[in-house]
Amino acid sequence: MSFDETLLQLRLIARKKGKYVMNKLFDDYLTGHIDKKRIISCLLCGSESNITKEHVLPKWVFENDPTRTFTTDVNQLSQKYIGTTLPMCSTCNTDLLNTLELYIQRTISEVDLKTKYYSSENWDNIIRWLETIDFKFQLMDLTTKFRAHKEAGYVPFLADLSIAEMRDFSIRTIQSKARLSLKRISTKDKTKRANSLIVGTTKVKTFNYFHKSGQFIHLEIPKYNKVFFYFFEKVFEDDEQAKKEAMEIIKSVYDEGKE
Repeated sequence: MSFDETLLQLRLIARKKGKYVMNKLFDDYLTGHIDKKRIISCLLCGSESNITKEHVLPKWVFENDPTRTFTTDVNQLSQKYIGTTLPMCSTCNTDLLNTLELYIQRTISEVDLKTKYYSSENWDNIIRWLETIDFKFQLMDLTTKFRAHKEAGYVPFLADLSIAEMRDFSIRTIQSKARLSLKRISTKDKTKRANSLIVGTTKVKTFNYFHKSGQFIHLEIPKYNKVFFYFFEKVFEDDEQAKKEAMEIIKSVYDEGKE
């Protein structure tokens, strides 16, 4: 299967299987049903066969470091990237998402921004890749049970809720955000999103990431000396406007981390 055929298959699965998968996901995990007995199925196509573990963030991005962690904003608990996975069938995991990730890894490693820039095709596929990461993180929030930080103590009536419910409270909002994230994956044309992606070089020595579901994602990958910032919904008139807003967000996040 060619890369273009892979992307087509990914979009078709999102369109044709998306409604079924979303409805099953909401029924299984929202409104306190996170402990109900269920058949584990692929969170992309719904298949119940050949289920594998798909990393929410590709292992090459965090350099396959088993010690690297991130903190969930809802309960301030740390979690290892290496252990943050979702159930997906071998076809969706290996044939589709892994093919996209390998393409992106090769693309960002081969392009030296000092001498050339990404093609429009590369640009569109980087956007597509970042949108799949947002989709996977939303799935993770939906399928992960809220656990209070040890300093907050045990709160019985919150114990069965998901991270997504604790973040947004509104079931309708959670469902809308998840469906919109899936719709982005199914959309072929990314030209209207071009100014929403900012790409540059970075001097950081270690991988860095932060993300706000459905709003933006920031990735610094020192192995390839690249930094990416993408707005999932906002559209800008030009690159400078997008860069200015991105820098304001980055500065606020870094300043908050210093406090």
